[in-house]
Amino acid sequence: MKRKKEELTQTQHAQEQEFVQKQQQELDASLKKIIQQQKVELATIERDCLNNKQQLMRAREAAIWELEERHLQEKHQLLKQQLKDQYFMQRHQLLKRHEKETEQMQRYNQRLIEELKNKHTQEKARLPKIQRSEAKTRMAMFKKSLRINSSSTPDQDREKIKQFAVQEEKRQKNERLAQLQKHENQMRDLQLQCEANIRELHQLQNEKCHLLVEHETQKLKELDEEHSQELKEWREKLRPRKKTLEEEFARKLQEQEVFFKMSGESECLNPSTQSRISKFYPIPSLHSTGS
Repeated sequence: MKRKKEELTQTQHAQEQEFVQKQQQELDASLKKIIQQQKVELATIERDCLNNKQQLMRAREAAIWELEERHLQEKHQLLKQQLKDQYFMQRHQLLKRHEKETEQMQRYNQRLIEELKNKHTQEKARLPKIQRSEAKTRMAMFKKSLRINSSSTPDQDREKIKQFAVQEEKRQKNERLAQLQKHENQMRDLQLQCEANIRELHQLQNEKCHLLVEHETQKLKELDEEHSQELKEWREKLRPRKKTLEEEFARKLQEQEVFFKMSGESECLNPSTQSRISKFYPIPSLHSTGS
């Protein structure tokens, strides 16, 4: 009887040990599963956080790059506007100077015309006096020649003198007409010369304006070319900056992947001993109940 009791006690003890071991294994498996799930969740959270952080950094860098490019564009537009304003002032000053030159030329031409008019007036006023003096002299010489050649009668001489006076009047009239025609020709020639002077001045002024416009166009073209070159150089420098940023992001992601991969591959041989001590209560034995 005692032997059977010992065998029963041993059997119960073995069963208790087996039960405890089985429960410990189930606990370890559950703990491993929970830990693995927590690692996966933590890795997902960390990965999402890193991705969000990198997206924010990308957005920040993109905003900085956009501001840099906008700054270059605004600087270019400001320089262009300053250049246009500068040439606008130069054109304005040039037009003012041209107006003064035209006024001076017109005053000069008007002065020449007035001088010629005064000269014509004086010549026209002197001509009758000259003609009267010449007429007296010519008449005296004609009468003297008649006296020298006294082959005609007094009546004939008077008729000759009368005819001479008529011829002299015609001559004086023709002389006045010739003077008038001469004055008209001189005035016409002077007016044509004045008009030619104005045209020549305007041509020179137009050439100056054209040269100024060409110079402005060339300067604006050079400014655009400089801006294009500056923008090209900035974009060339931007590419390595973007590449460096993406390489840094990739390195961070790779480091994170390696960390969580190594952490996931590590096994917890006895999770229960690392977390807490579990208490298992064995099934009461027949010996203990009977005693």
